[in-house]
Amino acid sequence: MLKKFIAYQKLLLNSIPPIGIIPEKPSKILFCCFVIVFMDILIFSGNKISTNSILPICLPIGSVWMINRMLYNDHHHKLFQNVPVSRKYTVLNIFLLYIVSIFIVYLLYLVSATALIGITFGIIYLANPKSFSNSPPESAVHQVIDTTKGNMLMLCILLIILFIGVAITLIKNKKLRLSSFAGFATISYGLLFFLKFNMPISPISDKVEFLESFSIMPQGNTILLYVSFATIIICISSVFVGYKLYVGKSNDSKYY
Repeated sequence: MLKKFIAYQKLLLNSIPPIGIIPEKPSKILFCCFVIVFMDILIFSGNKISTNSILPICLPIGSVWMINRMLYNDHHHKLFQNVPVSRKYTVLNIFLLYIVSIFIVYLLYLVSATALIGITFGIIYLANPKSFSNSPPESAVHQVIDTTKGNMLMLCILLIILFIGVAITLIKNKKLRLSSFAGFATISYGLLFFLKFNMPISPISDKVEFLESFSIMPQGNTILLYVSFATIIICISSVFVGYKLYVGKSNDSKYY
């Protein structure tokens, strides 16, 4: 069973066209990147770009983009369609592929970042060992906010974007699919902006920082509880909706 699963995952990966095969419009790619970075700065990061917030946004969006390339390309052979498996099995593998892919990419990012930081501190220590002997000021020690609640909220946001995004990608009609993406993005950013507008000011930066402000927000626990339950319901519902959408194409010769 595991070998069958791994083999089918490889088929899905091999069905994704290389970047150069399908012509991409640079203007659309640049516009999407601009919107993602702008909204990340506006809502999450204040006046700077932070990997703590932009990664949970970019990873699922990138994954959904790859699914779209896999399903709707006419320039690359869709190997996964040649295997006699049920459509339910195909849909489940599509969802699982990108969950695993995001986990692996994020894990590689953590390992790379940790190694880079370790090497940097090692070089500094070798160049100036005395710089590590001085203890940090007491004020700096106390000015730390536990952002666990904020990080949990970002995890829920990542899962919601991924599962709803994959379900929308399985919509056959291109105009309906694009309008659904636009509507989902508008509603999501609107809710996040409304949440940030009601957050308290961070005592460290004297402004609203999404992760820090949410973690000290009096209603943070309640909001996180509701969002967690909503995430579970959305993830399960998205799989069922995605399955219905994918099965609905059984009488069509191709996506359009």
